[in-house]
Amino acid sequence: MIDKYIQSYTLEDIIKTSPDKIVSKSMTIVDVNAQQPNYLRIHRPYKFATLGIILITKGSCEITVNLEQHHIKKDDIIVVLPSHVFEILSFTDDFAVKATFISSEFVIDAGFHLKSHNLIQFMSSSYPKIIGLDRQTVRTIRYHLGRIRQYIVENDNIFSEEIILHHFSILMYEMGSFYNRMVLAKTTGSTVRKEEMAKQFLFLVATYFKKQRNVQFYADQLFVSRKHLTKMMTDVFNKSPKQIIAEAIILEAKVMLKNPNISVSQVMNELNFSDSSVFSKFFKNYTNLSPSAYKANN
Repeated sequence: MIDKYIQSYTLEDIIKTSPDKIVSKSMTIVDVNAQQPNYLRIHRPYKFATLGIILITKGSCEITVNLEQHHIKKDDIIVVLPSHVFEILSFTDDFAVKATFISSEFVIDAGFHLKSHNLIQFMSSSYPKIIGLDRQTVRTIRYHLGRIRQYIVENDNIFSEEIILHHFSILMYEMGSFYNRMVLAKTTGSTVRKEEMAKQFLFLVATYFKKQRNVQFYADQLFVSRKHLTKMMTDVFNKSPKQIIAEAIILEAKVMLKNPNISVSQVMNELNFSDSSVFSKFFKNYTNLSPSAYKANN
């Protein structure tokens, strides 16, 4: 019941439900616009189970990402990772996107293996990344997407998959270069190392937060001391690891509590709290509301 409320889309789901799509064994390119209400559902939480690159091609949209509201518009790009919860609040009549979803095997082949945390630099400090691109970068991205589309459709070259991989890698590095020029030009080597650890920590939290709330567990996974992890996360996020773990738990709890078909006790069990009083105290400490009061208000 919990999973049904937050719609999760695998690569196979996207392929099955998208009418205007280009599909290869490694990736899917989907064009979606405001005239397709089944694919732009307002006030329905959803997440993707795969890496996605979403380019806004027309119009604008109000959207929440992990309950934080954003305004996205033409020439913005969203880099999405698994576990992030999206909810569309509104969009203009001309809103349209070109979304590229990539299989995990292809991510590994491209050298962006999520489990080894080697994703390109422009994804290192905040998740997911929403970037406003300049016209030249947009043209470059459209060119490589066009070439990928061509090799998927024609599929008459024995090296098609290698060429697709080549164009996808260039596309990612072009976006990374743009982000580096605009945002990271003054970043020091020390900052890069801190952000790399921050990225690894966030991936671990996204994977284990329902069962592991102990900061020492994450420090052990990263082969650093708890003190060192706390300093690094505070430098990058201005938050302690404990705060970041708690925010992940609270976010998940809020999303589930919004579902009228899920009880507070079900949410408590899903998040592995020992009893309702412990869960209520934890939730109220971060929201100033009890879980039942939050549910009643939403």
